[in-house]
Amino acid sequence: MFMAFPVLVIAVISRNEKWIRAVHYLPPFVARIVLFLWGIRIKEIGKDLAVTDGQSVFISNHTSYLDGIIAGAVIHNFLKFLGKGEILTWPVLGYLLKHLYVAVWRDDKQHRAWSMAEMKEKLKTGASFFICPEGTCNTTTDFFTHFHSGAYRLAIDNKLPLVPLTFIGAGQLFPRNGLMIKPGKITVYWHPAIDTSQLTADDVDALKVQTIEIMRKNLLLHFPGGKYL
Repeated sequence: MFMAFPVLVIAVISRNEKWIRAVHYLPPFVARIVLFLWGIRIKEIGKDLAVTDGQSVFISNHTSYLDGIIAGAVIHNFLKFLGKGEILTWPVLGYLLKHLYVAVWRDDKQHRAWSMAEMKEKLKTGASFFICPEGTCNTTTDFFTHFHSGAYRLAIDNKLPLVPLTFIGAGQLFPRNGLMIKPGKITVYWHPAIDTSQLTADDVDALKVQTIEIMRKNLLLHFPGGKYL
C-alpha cells in the first residue's frame, strides 16, 4: 500500500472523478500481488457465477483481517468497502478509508445511519460495495456471530443484487489475534446473485437466514463438525 499510496493521494487531491474511479482498481491489483508474496493461493469455486459488471452488494463471512484483501483480489468490479471507523486512525489505510471508502462506528446508532446514507451516496458513482455483515472478525469456533442488517438494507433499498461469498481458510492463516500470516490456500465460493428487486425491509431477516445457510453449507464441506477447528 505504501507503493500505491502516492498514486491514490494524487487522484484524491485532483478531485477528478475519472481518476478517483480508476484508482479503485489499484488496491485490488496490489492485493493479488501481496497474497502471492505471502504464499497464499486462492482457489475460486463457482467463478463463472462472478458478477463483474453493473452494481452489486457483496457479502462474506468474516474470520480474518485478510478478508478485505481477499475480496479485493477476487472481485473485479468498481468496488468500495465499508470499514470500521477505528481504521481512520491507522496510517495509510486510514487516509484511504476516509477518502475512497466508507467508515462506520459500529456501536454508534447515529453514525451507522450516517454511514448508510454515505453508502447510498457512493452508489450514485456506479460503485459496488463489499461488506462483512458480522461487522468484526469472528474469533469463536462457531461459524457465525451476529449478522447486522446494513448490507441487506443497502441491497434492498437500492434494488441491487446481493452476492454471497464464502471464505474458507482465512481465519486459519491469519486469525484476528494472530501475529503471523501463514502461507497456504484460501478457498472462495461464489454463489448466484440474489435478486432483491421485489423485496422490502420486511424481508431483511429472511434474507439474512438465506445467506447464512448458503455459507454454512460451504463451511460444512471443510468443517463437518459444524465448528471451526
